[in-house]
This record gives sequence, structure tokens and C-alpha cells, in this order.
Amino acid sequence: MNWRATIGGTLGWMVDVYDLTLILFITGIIASAFFPPTNPVLSLLYVFSSYALSLLFRPVGGIIFGHIADKIGRRITMFITLLGLGVFSALTGALPTYAEIGIFASILFIVLRVLVGIFVGGEVSGSHLIAIEGSDSKRRGLVSGILQSGYYWGYALAAITFLAMASYFGKNFATVGWRYAFYISLIVSVAGIILRLAVGESRLFDEVKKDKLILNIPISGLFKNYMSEVLVAILLMSGIYWVAYSILGYLPTYLTQLKYDRIFIFSGLVFAGIIGGIMTIIGGAISDRLKRKWSFIIYSVLGSILSIPMISFLYINSFISVSIAAGIITGLVGLCGGVMLAYLSELFATNVRGSAIGLIWNIANIGSTVGLLLAPILSSYSIFWGYSFLLLGGYLVTIIGAAATKDRTGVDLSILKTAKQN
Repeated sequence: MNWRATIGGTLGWMVDVYDLTLILFITGIIASAFFPPTNPVLSLLYVFSSYALSLLFRPVGGIIFGHIADKIGRRITMFITLLGLGVFSALTGALPTYAEIGIFASILFIVLRVLVGIFVGGEVSGSHLIAIEGSDSKRRGLVSGILQSGYYWGYALAAITFLAMASYFGKNFATVGWRYAFYISLIVSVAGIILRLAVGESRLFDEVKKDKLILNIPISGLFKNYMSEVLVAILLMSGIYWVAYSILGYLPTYLTQLKYDRIFIFSGLVFAGIIGGIMTIIGGAISDRLKRKWSFIIYSVLGSILSIPMISFLYINSFISVSIAAGIITGLVGLCGGVMLAYLSELFATNVRGSAIGLIWNIANIGSTVGLLLAPILSSYSIFWGYSFLLLGGYLVTIIGAAATKDRTGVDLSILKTAKQN
């Protein structure tokens, strides 16, 4: 196991989710800072729409940096993407407000969201591929789970930061304190970059380069050889993202609608993030024995069965009940998330793997935009059943995609060197 690449990749996901969830933690502040004043529902949709725009631009980053990963190397990709992600996330904290420069504040905020989306889109084709390609075939799911757990450590870090900054700045948090929360993403990025300095290039990529199997246009070779695998994988992962962002993105707002105070909510989300991270690692590790396909199906069925009772526990005005329920809801989709990188790496040849994962990982974010945009609408009709059916819909899409996919658990990646260009 390449521990440096694995931990470096985990830190990369921490920055990604820290930035994205921080915005959703402070949607009200973001809406008033960068968008024109309007009614509360429309304000939420402004922020969620710009958030969705960031997600929609991820495929651009996936294509660009997936191409670089397959043509030049995984190592250079992992440095560029994490640096860009850290810098543009931190710059969000330095933007002027709508009150200061009007509509240009909205434009600048959206531009930064787009840039963050592009660099996030390329992150998976760098250190994540080095870690996966350098892992033992019998532990590939475990490595995938550790990498994916970075989502939940980033979620917990965002919640801790929110609590700390809100406590320190008090009433000034809404005017200036929130800016410092974004600056922390640069610190995590620098830590990740320093760790990645000791990470070498992927051995599998070096072999492909030595054997002169690098394609002129890797994504063309991907579509020629793997079109059906690409489409099924996008469907499967769209369902996972649908559920994940309905939880990671909307749960803070949902708990606010249940009239819990800010300290109560974000203290609970810290525990939810920790539980989610642990269950993600477990989900990936179990998939090494259970097989990827069946892991997706079983985890999704389990999520479908337990989501409604766990949502009902959110209504019990008890910190322990809410924290555990939020943690289980978060962890159930984490089980599926822990399998994703291992699953995708086993579907594609080394000379198109960067492009494949970069494209599919980010195109599948269409599911996350569906979840985020439907969440406030469904909850406005029925706060309990609207949210319940939102999660069940995402799990159903995941099950359909998993039932249709191929399973190549534990395949030796060294025999998957080449896909043909022509």
C-alpha cells in the first residue's frame, strides 16, 4: 500500500468537501454576502444553484486533468489540482460583497465556484490513481475506502471550523468571521502538497509509458473500448452522489428547519462526519470480500431500509439521538462511497484510466445537483416524507446501476495496460 499517496489523496478530498460543505453550512451568510436580497427560499436556490454550477464544471476538470494524467503522468496532476483547489477556495474569503460592488460580487463568487469545480474535477486522476494503482489487489477496496473517507473528515473539519469561528467571532461571524474559515482550506492544501512531494509516479503508468502504449487522445480510446461501462458507471455513481449530497449538503439546512440551534446542529455533524468516515473505510474493506457489485446493492438496500427510521430519530430533541441518527444516515451512503474508486479502477485499462475516472466521477455529479435542487422543493411540501423520498430515489438509481454493471473485483491491474485508439 502506498501510504503517502493514500494519505495525500485523503487530504485532497478533505479540502474538496471542506470547501463545498462550508458553503452549505453558511448558505444564509453566502446568500446575503454575494447575492441580491430576496425571499428565503429564493436565496437558498441562488446559493444551491451556484453550488450546482461548481459541480457541473467538474467534468471539465475531469477531462482536462484526466488527459494530463494519461499523457504526462499522475504525479504532476496531483500537485496542480490540489494547489488550484486550495488557492481558489481560500480566495472566496477575500471577495468583496454585494453591498460593496453589486452584481459583480455574484459574478466573482460564481467564477471562483467554477474554478474550484474544475480543479476538484481533476483531483481524482492524481494521487488517488497513484494510491489505487499501487495497492495490493486484495486490499484495493480498503485503499479506496481510506481515500473516500477524506470526504467525511473534511465534513467534520468544516463543522468544527464553523463552531470554532462562530464562537470566537460571535456576532461578527456573519460579517467577517466566515472569511477566515475559507483560509483554512489553503493550510490543508499545503499540508497535502508537502506530503505528496515524497510520492513517486505510478508504477503502472511508468510501464505503459515504457512500452509506448500512451494514446494521443486517451478519451477517444476510452469511448471506443468502454462506452457501455462508462454509461453504466455514470448511472450507478449518480445515484450515490444524489444521496450523498442530499445528506452532506442539505442535512444542516434540514436540521435548522427542525428548529435546533446552531451549536446543537454542528456539534452533531462533527460526530456524523466521524461516523461516516469510519463506515466508508469499512465499506471499502468489506467490498474486497463481498465483491464490488454486491456491495453496492447490499449497502443501497440497507440504506433504503434504514433511512426513514433514522430520519424519524432526527426529530427526537436529544443530542445523542440526533448525532447517532445523522451519523448512520451519513455512514450508510459512505459504505457505497468507499467502493467507488476500487470499482472504477478495475473497469478500465491503465492508458485510459485517468480519463475514465476523471470523466465518470464528475459527470456523475449530475446526481448531486438533482439531490441538492430537489431537497428544498420536496421539503417545502412535506419536510419528513419529502426528505425521505429524496434519499430513497437516489438509492433506487444506485441499485439499478449496480445491477447492470460488470464486476471485476481483485483483477490484476498490470494486465489491463492498453485500450486501442483506432
